[in-house]
Amino acid sequence: MSMPTSLIILPSSVVMLVIHATGSYLGFRGLIIPRGVGVYVSVFEVLYYVLVSSLALSVLPTWLTSLVVLMLITHLIGVYAYFKGYLGIYASKLTLMYYGIYELIEAAIILTITIHFI
Repeated sequence: MSMPTSLIILPSSVVMLVIHATGSYLGFRGLIIPRGVGVYVSVFEVLYYVLVSSLALSVLPTWLTSLVVLMLITHLIGVYAYFKGYLGIYASKLTLMYYGIYELIEAAIILTITIHFI
């Protein structure tokens, strides 16, 4: 992997780790990221997975490539649902706890991507 690619992916991954650690923490507490911030976060997440997909898929192991593509698809659907307001309909203490688990799993995927480029 070229140095410029790593210089783009690594800082973006750190931001994603902070976002997902925060999302997981809030989810376990039954809270959400405020919509004003969440709109920007959801767009950043899609851009991150587009970035990783376009710059790094050829150097990632097949199993990690599959997870990145799955996360890209999930986030494309999610950003649409988020902007349409569909996700708020399902927010409850229980679903937010499950969301916290999902965010924790996603943080592990992002950490794996990050470690791959170190």
